[in-house]
Amino acid sequence: MDVKNVENAENKENKDIPELNQPFNLLGKVASFFIKNTKIAIFLVILTLFWGVNSFSNLSRELSPEVILPYGMVTTMYTGAAPGEVETLVTDKIEAKLDELEHVKKITSSSGFGYSSVMVEFDTGVDMDDMVQKMREKISSVESELPEEATAPNVMSIKTNNSPIVVINIGGEYDFIQLKNIAKDIKKEIEKVQGVSDVQIIGGLEREIKIKVDPQKLGVYGITLDDIKNAIASSDINFPGGNIELDKKNYNIRTIAKIEDPKEFEDIIIKYSGNSPLYLRDIADVEDGYSELDSYSRLYISTGDGKNKVENTVAISIKKKDESDIINVTKEIKDTLNEGKGKVYPETLKLEITGDMAKYVDDQLTDVIHDAGAGLIIVVIVLFIFIELAESLIVAMVIPLTLLITFGFLKMTDMTLNTITLFSLILAVGMVVDDGIVIMQNIDRLRKKGIDSNTAAKVGTNQIAPAVLSSTLTTLGSFFPLMLTSGIMGEYIKGIPITVIYALSASFFVAITTTPALSAIFLKGDKQKQERIKEGSRKFGKSVSKILSLALVIFLAIYAFVDTTRPGFNITIASIISAIIFGGLMYYKLYVAKTNEHGESEVIVKYSQILRWIITKGRRRILTILIAFGAFIASMLLIPLGILKIEMFTADDYTKFYVNIETQKGSNIELTKQVVEDVEVELFKVSEIKDFVSNIGITGADAFDEFATASTGTTPNIAKIAVDLVEKKDRVRSSMEVSEQVRNMLKQIPGAKITVEEVQSGPPSSKPIYIQYESDSLEDLKECTSFTEGILKDMSEIQNIDNSMQEGDPEIQIKINKERARAYGLNSAMIAMEVRNAVNGLEATTFKKDKEEISVIIKPVSSELTTMNDLNKLTFQSMAGSQIPFNQVVEVIEGKSYSAINHTDLKKIAVVSSDVKTGVNAYELTQAIQKKIEAHGLPKDVEVIYGGETQEVEETFTDMRNNMIVAILIIFAILVIQFNSFTQPIIILVAIPLAMIGVMPGLALMGYNFGFVAFIGVVALIGIVVKNGIILIDYINYLRRSGYSREEAVIKTGMTRFEPVLATTITAIGGIIPMTLKADFFAPLGYTIIFGLMVSTMLTLIIVPVIYIMFENTAGGMSRIFKRRKV
Repeated sequence: MDVKNVENAENKENKDIPELNQPFNLLGKVASFFIKNTKIAIFLVILTLFWGVNSFSNLSRELSPEVILPYGMVTTMYTGAAPGEVETLVTDKIEAKLDELEHVKKITSSSGFGYSSVMVEFDTGVDMDDMVQKMREKISSVESELPEEATAPNVMSIKTNNSPIVVINIGGEYDFIQLKNIAKDIKKEIEKVQGVSDVQIIGGLEREIKIKVDPQKLGVYGITLDDIKNAIASSDINFPGGNIELDKKNYNIRTIAKIEDPKEFEDIIIKYSGNSPLYLRDIADVEDGYSELDSYSRLYISTGDGKNKVENTVAISIKKKDESDIINVTKEIKDTLNEGKGKVYPETLKLEITGDMAKYVDDQLTDVIHDAGAGLIIVVIVLFIFIELAESLIVAMVIPLTLLITFGFLKMTDMTLNTITLFSLILAVGMVVDDGIVIMQNIDRLRKKGIDSNTAAKVGTNQIAPAVLSSTLTTLGSFFPLMLTSGIMGEYIKGIPITVIYALSASFFVAITTTPALSAIFLKGDKQKQERIKEGSRKFGKSVSKILSLALVIFLAIYAFVDTTRPGFNITIASIISAIIFGGLMYYKLYVAKTNEHGESEVIVKYSQILRWIITKGRRRILTILIAFGAFIASMLLIPLGILKIEMFTADDYTKFYVNIETQKGSNIELTKQVVEDVEVELFKVSEIKDFVSNIGITGADAFDEFATASTGTTPNIAKIAVDLVEKKDRVRSSMEVSEQVRNMLKQIPGAKITVEEVQSGPPSSKPIYIQYESDSLEDLKECTSFTEGILKDMSEIQNIDNSMQEGDPEIQIKINKERARAYGLNSAMIAMEVRNAVNGLEATTFKKDKEEISVIIKPVSSELTTMNDLNKLTFQSMAGSQIPFNQVVEVIEGKSYSAINHTDLKKIAVVSSDVKTGVNAYELTQAIQKKIEAHGLPKDVEVIYGGETQEVEETFTDMRNNMIVAILIIFAILVIQFNSFTQPIIILVAIPLAMIGVMPGLALMGYNFGFVAFIGVVALIGIVVKNGIILIDYINYLRRSGYSREEAVIKTGMTRFEPVLATTITAIGGIIPMTLKADFFAPLGYTIIFGLMVSTMLTLIIVPVIYIMFENTAGGMSRIFKRRKV
């Protein structure tokens, strides 16, 4: 063949392959650089491996992302004060001062018996460290106005991960005194562990020196408790005396008079009667003992012989530092405990760990990592089905490289490895190969036309790279607005957009640089070589190769869904279904699928025939659009029709729940303990319960209770039982079903309000049902909450009702006869103080011994009051020193106060709230309650606000709608820039409503409601579904520029891009299937993407070409009309 014929052949080939004549763009030049310099590409791969592995190993692990809430809290204790007094003397003053701060969104408060709690909600985005400091400054300026008896206000911020990571329960044949001392020794050792921030002891007995005064002798000698306190304070001092120069030396002078032995208190002189001293021992007994037991901690113990028992324990609650890894810190704590056995604590001590957050986190992260691995396997299987083995392995390389780069970025930006970031990675796994698939299939298409691998890699990447960049940017554009979500919810989910943006950015970089370079290295071959390989494969090992390929796919499909929670290779139903589906697809590819003379499969040929049939007739095009539009309207009507319901979060199956117990106000701790024991007997009957811890008199501290704090403050009529269930794999019923059974069992126990509380999914939030009333009248508030509580009690869907206007503890009101008091030289303050001291005693000093601080409490013996009549035996000392009987100056009135007085923005409020049963839609239930309240009517000047899930749904969904609009605008802007057109971006955006045709019915079909998590899926779906439209329109435009007619360009594009579109869709779906099937919390998001992508992809392959033809015909028609008129 002469040179001219060769040139003609080359020109013809170049015309058939227009990519060879396309100028190189920037991305094409980048790809060409790495193809030419493959060693640099390999070096980048190695560098990425080291960086990613190192970053992954140093990422801190936790269950949920830490959310720094925009809240500051001020707590003040005012022991013995009624809610009304606390409100007036403490809360009102603190609120007024905090209201002066800037960026305050809302102030709420609660004034209860002996305490004040004020919560300030700031605008989102403020510097909370700065705001808390400003709160402290405001509180310091008002502190002098608070009662002397009130404690100094404590100012703090709130974090969601500020709960204990583990609780250690110690017990055995030891009394509470011994257990407390052992706990203190253990505490000292645990505080040495790096990463531990706080260790608190709950329960046990504190050493206390009691000075029991005989009130009769007080009257005889004419002294008061304050006289005794002052005498002790004067005798128990170390006092500096300045400095002096003696014998040319400087000396510091210090008077040392601190009491070193409790017996020395007896020798303190209270006063002189003439020349005779009155010693403390003359009027009181000094007792070196322990404080009264005001709380219990009890642990369920399984003896192993089928019998169970509960032992009294002391609990040690441990928190970690913010930056510490929960799993490593907990391991060090456990190592410390093991090393301390027989040294720090006796070997016979029973030590049980409960609320082990690290184990739960480790199990959850292990499950998520397994799901990610399963998703990765499915993606590889899909790649193997759609492209050849070598090509699929090169594309699959994108996944580990992308994940490693993402780990590096996560570490650089101080993010942690938690369920949110890991789920985001799983979500990204199916998408990160999209760019690689599209580029690889374009390269492979050119190789099959006889172009060598180097050239195919260069021109194939150059031709498709701009469309790949655009599709990647649109996906990033859909996730970016999620970062704009405000409030707690925004803080909680921000890990999703950040992680996905990192992953997709990394995947694009790898697809442009590494994928073309690796294809140029490992895919050596041209058209003639392909023919030789093809011929050779027919002659040797063809059937063996097919069998091995099919076996590999089936094995991987089974392995992706094996049960890893049990030892061995445990095949599940999901494994069998997966093997049937993917094995069937591979079998079809190897043994059934046929191609024509152009190498086109019969499926693609059939699709092209259907597409040609639709686009060639205007009526068919219109009918197709109308059918799609009708399907969209029908799917969107599922919510108004009530078929698909709205909710905030889906209930999740946890391994824990709580039982809250509240006996009648005024009940002592022994009565509460009896009720708890009755509850424990019922809990023994539930086989799914592994263990439980009962805290009586305190709510205790539990790692899964977000805002729980280890506290020594007690309330004798309350108790909380933290119940641990066996692992999910070891039980048939969910935690919701078990807690419902327990709820029904406990209804029969009298004498207490008992509620069963399930662990909440998602970030902290209020109860699902929340009705708030606002009024200046407490009586009006009580009336409103009473009838509202009645409405809720009549609704079977409601459980765990809470009314903030419940009656408080029984109250004794001391009414002073001021005339008589003045006659005896008494004033109101003196009488009030004497009553307080008689009832509570007063702390005289703190006795220190061996670094232990021991309170010294003065109490009249008669303070051990048992009857109302005992109060009348009290006496007051007049100014003249004589003792005045109690009933001569005061009157005792028995009554009740409110349990608490609540404020919002300095106005009185009352709240009725409740939980709803599993599966009940709180949003709809609130609307039904609202109608009943409106029918009943409210007193004048009372306002009602419906909060809870209704308010959260409205606020959050408004946020998400705004995010969706922003995402669409970003995507539209990107498309306008790429296509230099307004109409073509509109054509591409049609994929969004097409996706909704699948989303709504899909959620309804799988039994899920449309909630916040599903809405995240919709926003994410916007960017994913437009990818397919971009690939189609971009190639149509490319073919039109190459001389194809409108219809032929559309049909050829459909045939050329059919497999890449289908492959990217199935990989995106396959990557999230394992997590969707196993994680209830994320399932709505997974199903949203799965069904949305399935339907959108199928319809996009038809609807986008149809709309393109219709727009082009309309534009052409307008152009012809315009030209005629011009002529």
